[in-house]
Amino acid sequence: MTLYRYQAWDERGRLLSGVEEADSEEDLYGQLKARGLLLKKARNLKKGFLKRPSRIPLEILAEFSHQMAFIMRSGVSMVSGMGDLKRQLKGGAFSQVLDGLIREVTAGSTLSQAMARQPLAFPSYYVAVIHAGETAGSLDESFRDMAVYLEWLLQLRRQVKQALTYPIIVMVLISIALAIFVTVVVPRLVSFIKELNRPMPLPTQALVWFNEWVAANWYIVVGLMATAILGTIVAWRFPAFRLLWDRRKLGLPVLGELMRELVLLRFVKYLRVLYRAGIQVHQSFQILQEVVPNRYYRVIMAQVGDQIMEGESLAEAMESSGAFPPQVERSIRVGEQTGTLEEALEQLGTHLERTIDAKIKRLVSLIEPMLLMFVGAILILVIVSVLWPIYTILGELG
Repeated sequence: MTLYRYQAWDERGRLLSGVEEADSEEDLYGQLKARGLLLKKARNLKKGFLKRPSRIPLEILAEFSHQMAFIMRSGVSMVSGMGDLKRQLKGGAFSQVLDGLIREVTAGSTLSQAMARQPLAFPSYYVAVIHAGETAGSLDESFRDMAVYLEWLLQLRRQVKQALTYPIIVMVLISIALAIFVTVVVPRLVSFIKELNRPMPLPTQALVWFNEWVAANWYIVVGLMATAILGTIVAWRFPAFRLLWDRRKLGLPVLGELMRELVLLRFVKYLRVLYRAGIQVHQSFQILQEVVPNRYYRVIMAQVGDQIMEGESLAEAMESSGAFPPQVERSIRVGEQTGTLEEALEQLGTHLERTIDAKIKRLVSLIEPMLLMFVGAILILVIVSVLWPIYTILGELG
């Protein structure tokens, strides 16, 4: 499928624009014609990736879900409610999205069909839940569940970002300080010592040798860095490499276990949303392949879905994959056997949330003293290689 930005006339002669997926321009023409639109022109967005529109932020999608849940519960017509939301936005990308939804629904499409035609605004997993809500007559619950899920996802992202911000800032500042120290302070110190005809201490000599080697072989350093960067970029184009990378990083000490639990938490949370919406389990695993961020677990989701289609229970399929902790398998098995899978997923999600929150806090508490130790080592290096020779020379002169 190719993403196109198009302009088309409607039955009233108005020129409309939008974004839609189609196999070709001919297919796009047919899709628009079926909705009473006459294609004027279309542009393949993949040919101009710099102008490619961005996805709608999750914050906006979460707020939209909240508002739509309220509209569905209040009894206001869907088109009227979305019109009110559009007027509140007063322009912007999502205002155009709402305009497209209103136009499609008014023309006779269901809301999920209209959303599916705007893939940059509504991911397929979102459309699937809304479609299930339409089928079951529980659109308000579907929107509410999506709002809760998206808000949780945003909160999780903020929590991880907050935990990483401090270490990243400290490491950047230390790197800048080291660069200034090596390129400015050390050369001046060497000149000062040479002018006095004094021998340099071993730590200072080591720094001088390092500086001289880098200055004489800078092309090797730059070449190795460029090779590593280009090699990674080229390798990243191959799905097998990305799959291997996602699997290997789950084996990292401390961080690997945390990343695995984050993937499992997202899996459990969204599986519950899909189950509540009435989507069959094997279909849920097809949708989960888009929701789960880790490529290794996407493969696992596909395998589990196939095994369920062959007649295995959810717990059996998960156990045979070998990718889920025993606690997760046990909770889901009990939920299946007792007919309380939704409650089991909710309890499992709550437990994983608490576990992850505690691990993130513990990780942050470990990072701070480790950074202090690293800064202390840098200070010792400065004292030994810079202040010590200066102090020694001043002592001899005195």
